[in-house]
Amino acid sequence: MYNITWRAFLSVLAAAPLLGCAGLPVSGTLGGQTIETRVDSEVARYYVANYLAGRHTDPLLDTRIGRVYEQGNGNLPNREDLQKLSDDFSVDFAALYLADQIARVPANAWFQNAFHRAYQYTREAFPQGRMQVPGAADYDVLIVPTYLYKRFPVFTGADLAVPRAALQKVGFQCYFVETVDDGPVESNAEIIMAAIRARATSGRRLIVVSASKSGAEVALALTRLGRANTRHVAAWINAVGALQGTPTVDDRLLPDFEFLVGKLDPAGGESMATSRSRQRFDSFNIPPTVFVVNYFGIPTSGNISFFGRKVYSALRKYGPNDGVLLLPDMIFPGGVTLARVGTDHMHMSEHLDVATVALAMTVIEWLKAQDDIWRVQVNDVAQHPPHTEEDSAEISTQRAVSSP
Repeated sequence: MYNITWRAFLSVLAAAPLLGCAGLPVSGTLGGQTIETRVDSEVARYYVANYLAGRHTDPLLDTRIGRVYEQGNGNLPNREDLQKLSDDFSVDFAALYLADQIARVPANAWFQNAFHRAYQYTREAFPQGRMQVPGAADYDVLIVPTYLYKRFPVFTGADLAVPRAALQKVGFQCYFVETVDDGPVESNAEIIMAAIRARATSGRRLIVVSASKSGAEVALALTRLGRANTRHVAAWINAVGALQGTPTVDDRLLPDFEFLVGKLDPAGGESMATSRSRQRFDSFNIPPTVFVVNYFGIPTSGNISFFGRKVYSALRKYGPNDGVLLLPDMIFPGGVTLARVGTDHMHMSEHLDVATVALAMTVIEWLKAQDDIWRVQVNDVAQHPPHTEEDSAEISTQRAVSSP
């Protein structure tokens, strides 16, 4: 599927540690997260150490950065915006600006704060082995593995065995979807659709968890099922989701996996080409009743992991990336976004058991708050019935999009 041999790939990685030593040291706070790393430019260093801290000591840089915020108008930058910022400033500046804009969205800030509390609690309680998540018995969790999960389960964590075990340990009932590990997105989506339908009569609400390539498969499955067949689906955790494909397929940047694992279905890799994936992304129409959480890392050039550096460097021409995917391509619009600054695609497995449990706890907290809002609305309607069908439709819409 790819032109680069595994031996050549490893030889490039052997030289990669030199890349992590360059750059300017910086420390600061961004969106409540502490940053201590190296960055690729003075403007990126100044942005973290001075601008975000309110110390505006360089009028020229202050004006340039201020203009970026004015032109952004509070919106998340898209792929083209970030590529332009990378060209005008630097890739690390663009990545950190995205992280700051994500953190400024009120719903994201709420979720980030709740996740931080849950993470701190879980980090202390989970290792003791007696932790149970309140409300876990009310939910089923559907675990959807990612590319080559049968061939590289231990090395890559593609089978999501760690998250599955962690969730079961704290009281969730988990179900594993056995997709075709080298299959295309479209056919795997059909398998996931059947798995989602199978949980419709359990009497419990469903949380779907996907990672990387399976993010696109779940999004397509939920789109095809539609609102009528996803009433039991409460949430979808889209971890490092390859929603719009990856340039690693277009540019043939990954090693020849067949050298290690045998014959692969070329359709699986081709289904993640960016042109095809972006067209598929434009067709996604996930029911608004499904709460979506986008969860991924935002690295800088100074903290990209050993195994991510080669691809990260090759993808910098497209803008900020996590060593496999372009950062904005992992965000499904309309959901909340939780970004871990300083973490790349290969490094998201660090403390994965704790992070998974904390994510599930935060999702349940969000859903409970949403249900409380809905009950208030129902009581209000009971006292003041809607006068028209339009009023009733508006109330239903508010339930679908309401948030804490």
